[in-house]
Amino acid sequence: MTLLWRDPWLKPLTDGDVGTENCAFCKKEFKEIEFVTACDFCDFGIMHDSCANKHTLQKHRKELESKISSHKDKPLHDYQ
Repeated sequence: MTLLWRDPWLKPLTDGDVGTENCAFCKKEFKEIEFVTACDFCDFGIMHDSCANKHTLQKHRKELESKISSHKDKPLHDYQ
């Protein structure tokens, strides 16, 4: 199985490298190729990309809004 992180770069890892076979949020087994991530705010575990979005919005809305606000006035890089 290959897990691809949703970070700005893709890091192909096997489920053995990550140490998990199931999503921490929905508990479903990862398929052959999955896009996964971990929470930026806690150590919840490895999740499907869509599950991570749900987790962040449900559990960390205030932290997310604070992070957005702190980056609001920063200029973008040329490549953005």
